Amino acid sequence: MMPRLVPYLSEYEIERDAATLLDEYSQKRGVAITPPIPIDDIVEKYLKLGIEFDDMHRLLNHPRSGFEPDILGAIYFDERRIVIDESLDPDENPWKETRYRYTLAHEGGGHWRLHRHLFIQDLFQAVLFGGTPPPSVVCRSNRVREPIEWQADFYASCLLMPRNLVMDAWKAIFQDFDPWIIPPRPPATIPPNVEFLTDFHLIEVRDSETDDEVLNRIAHPFAKKFMVSTIAMRIR
Repeated sequence: MMPRLVPYLSEYEIERDAATLLDEYSQKRGVAITPPIPIDDIVEKYLKLGIEFDDMHRLLNHPRSGFEPDILGAIYFDERRIVIDESLDPDENPWKETRYRYTLAHEGGGHWRLHRHLFIQDLFQAVLFGGTPPPSVVCRSNRVREPIEWQADFYASCLLMPRNLVMDAWKAIFQDFDPWIIPPRPPATIPPNVEFLTDFHLIEVRDSETDDEVLNRIAHPFAKKFMVSTIAMRIR
């Protein structure tokens, strides 16, 4: 399947639509939006999309290149159906729940909200010639940099980690929005009277911690609260 060209969308436009979806869901269901975002309910009960699990490589006749699946999920716009690789089933593999939630937000949020109108002509042609439409979008782990996949990925991050809720969670722990800085190691003297360093906090670094370990430690409680991976929260 060739990559699908998609119109340019700014981060602001994508984030605004994700926030709109949350507002629509909140009003329709009469519930407040709090973390973790109820992505299953949003996709199944509000967007009315079916969710299935299957062996994606067997289903699409695509050999695996390793132990982990190369194909994480697919969406069938005409059938309002999402199929996710069975390895991500959170009931069978609870440790994959964050990956499942992100994949569901990617398919049912990003692709459904941003891209389904681009595939209408394909669906009409399949019906006209009596064919069965293939998956509208197949999401492979090695295609994350394609524009259509980047848009759906960014949408998923905005949907699962809404900016206002992440900022509220940050302020609840750190009290303000001043930057936190990992101090240089070995310790160095910070020059006095440096204006751009007046409003900041130094992060306490534990013995032998790397910068990555420090950032993971800070992001972990937020990731747990929003039920996303630590790396996803770090990027957000």
